[in-house]
Amino acid sequence: MKFYNLKKAFFVLLLTLSFSTIKAQNIRGFGNVTAYSVSNDFKKGAIVDVGAGAEFEFHPLFKPEVGIGYSIMGLKDQEFYDFDSNSLQKLGGDIYMINFNLGPKIYFWYSGDYSEDAYCWYYIVPKFNMSRIVANGNYEFTDYSNPINNYTQKGRSADWQHSFGLTLGMEFPIFNSDSVAFNLNFSKINLGKTLNRLPHNDIDYSTIGVGFGISYYFGIKKASNR
Repeated sequence: MKFYNLKKAFFVLLLTLSFSTIKAQNIRGFGNVTAYSVSNDFKKGAIVDVGAGAEFEFHPLFKPEVGIGYSIMGLKDQEFYDFDSNSLQKLGGDIYMINFNLGPKIYFWYSGDYSEDAYCWYYIVPKFNMSRIVANGNYEFTDYSNPINNYTQKGRSADWQHSFGLTLGMEFPIFNSDSVAFNLNFSKINLGKTLNRLPHNDIDYSTIGVGFGISYYFGIKKASNR
């Protein structure tokens, strides 16, 4: 019930923000790619998250954002032999994650004589995240002394997790309302909560922590002349 209420509250926020777009001065879409460092328990040392979303300008220094991201990763095969190497236990699998986020983009400093003509903006985005994590795992037991004991077990685990994150970025205008931004992302999504429910899996998987990303913003709607 707790996660259901969190999901419901999150989507109410998204719906409220979507209705508020009629008051937004400018609306920009964006696409982003972020790489998060992870532990050696994954097949690759980084999780790449690809996302998209929209930015709503209510003030030149206040622009809430709504985004969605998708990432997929593989688990490194874990092998465990008994003392005499007569049996082998092998763990493996994969995981994907869909991440919804919402937060106010707040500009706090710019480089240049005037804000309108700044060649670099600095911003911060505190975020509320809601993540759907799905994991599929395989467990294989091989008994070399008695093959009749061999078996394979498959498992699936899925849940919702809520978390808070923070993004610090530098945004460089390109032309019109388009711009490119480089950012540092802090997140705390605990993958172990989902992965440890797979069959025979009790590895201490790390949380997703610090990531580096790039975003491209492009204009969708401009303020009407009054």
